[in-house]
Amino acid sequence: MGFSIAEFSSIREWVQSATEKLHSAGLNASKLEAQMLVAHALGKDRTFVIIHGDDLFETRLADELLTRRLGHEPLAYILGWREFYGRRFRVDRSVLIPRHETEVLVEETLALGSDCSSGCRLLDVGTGSGCIAITLKLERPNWDVWAVDISCSAIQTARENAETLGADVCLRHSDLFDQLGGMKFDMIVSNPPYIGKDESLPKEVREFEPEAALFADDGGLAIYRRIADEYRTFLNPGGWLLLEIGQTQGEALLSLFSGSRLVADLDGNPRVLVVPRDMPK
Repeated sequence: MGFSIAEFSSIREWVQSATEKLHSAGLNASKLEAQMLVAHALGKDRTFVIIHGDDLFETRLADELLTRRLGHEPLAYILGWREFYGRRFRVDRSVLIPRHETEVLVEETLALGSDCSSGCRLLDVGTGSGCIAITLKLERPNWDVWAVDISCSAIQTARENAETLGADVCLRHSDLFDQLGGMKFDMIVSNPPYIGKDESLPKEVREFEPEAALFADDGGLAIYRRIADEYRTFLNPGGWLLLEIGQTQGEALLSLFSGSRLVADLDGNPRVLVVPRDMPK
């Protein structure tokens, strides 16, 4: 019967070696990622890794995690979480990994909803991990927040995140507005699939994140066109539609949603389309 001999290393030595391998593989923030990988393997946080650099540990699990990352599996999927708006959201391959750019959508929604002192009914279309809906509910507890997704697996992930973070969000399986009957909302937000199927993407995005959450027909505009055809039925007078967009799609979407305006992200790229309900048809 065969057996393997456990290998041990100091935390500091392992981090140094892993940092070099990650850097050689073209992965950014290689030292930070190495620290997070070993922290995850040890069941500790990054501060522990920094303080206890001389501690010895068995490297098997950390080596396995490193191998996955060197294969360009996203760090968030390896760790099982991603931070968004200061909170940790569970993620797996059933959902898109939350991006910090999406926080612009959250900020703009909060700003537009600032006069909803008596509460606001809001819908998040294509919720994925639930990061948008849950964040908005936690930031505005008096809002009535709903979220839908076409993926049952994504709804389950969003439900687990809502329970973990203590957010009372109503979740429903629906292809856009299909299962919402005659419901009306004061605000509708969405980060829909908006990448054209022929666009070039990094390996860790194209090969690991869910296609249904990334790609759309018509050069990435197909879901926006569906939303444009349907959203008025579900939005109260005086309400708002807010959409995250790709940085090259601004002009096309300004034309599709007349009366709308663009909000830029911190890099100056168009990121959010803001559409008033009471705009010219």
